[in-house]
Amino acid sequence: MGLLELLLPAACAGCARYGAVLCRECLGGLRPARSPADRFAAADPGIVMGEALELAIAAFVHEGAMRRALQRLKYGGAARLAAPLAREALPALADLLALVPGGAVLVPVPVHPVRRRQRGYNQAALLARELGARAGVPVEEILIRTRETARQHGLSRAARLHNLRGAFDAQRAPPPGATVVLVDDILTTAATLEACAEVLRSRGAARVLGFAVAREV
Repeated sequence: MGLLELLLPAACAGCARYGAVLCRECLGGLRPARSPADRFAAADPGIVMGEALELAIAAFVHEGAMRRALQRLKYGGAARLAAPLAREALPALADLLALVPGGAVLVPVPVHPVRRRQRGYNQAALLARELGARAGVPVEEILIRTRETARQHGLSRAARLHNLRGAFDAQRAPPPGATVVLVDDILTTAATLEACAEVLRSRGAARVLGFAVAREV
């Protein structure tokens, strides 16, 4: 957390009103990525399935206050937003963890060291730690990013997968036979999660699932 963030009074990342980093009104307006009313009637926008990545879900739609909050967390040095975002996303993570009867380990998607130095932290790691503490699930920073990649925004899933080829590695193997839940801030095409899952599966993970706070829809 930056010194400026500690000294300034809390302002809502969603509406800029002072009093809390995310006010009640903005929290109440967050839209879940998955609507029970749509289930079995249309493709679920909050769920993605892959190859190495078995399944990924997101808690909320990436819009409005959620979009602004994640922008502040990722690029604005607002590390303290990780706690309220994780708290709100926790029920969706619990739904995913219910599919893992033997338990799981949370692994944050890494950022390149250059970007980590620029931001002061990895936003996915902050979210994973908050989620792990609240869910009682261990967190392991197993993955590393070995090279910088072009910005993913606007690229197709195929282009994203090509862009990410060889961009990740594991500094150690996951626990033997573990189910890994990858944690990221935003889920778009799941190309990043798929690339990370390939590495984890090659290092012995039994299953790899994914979880994100928000989904681009």
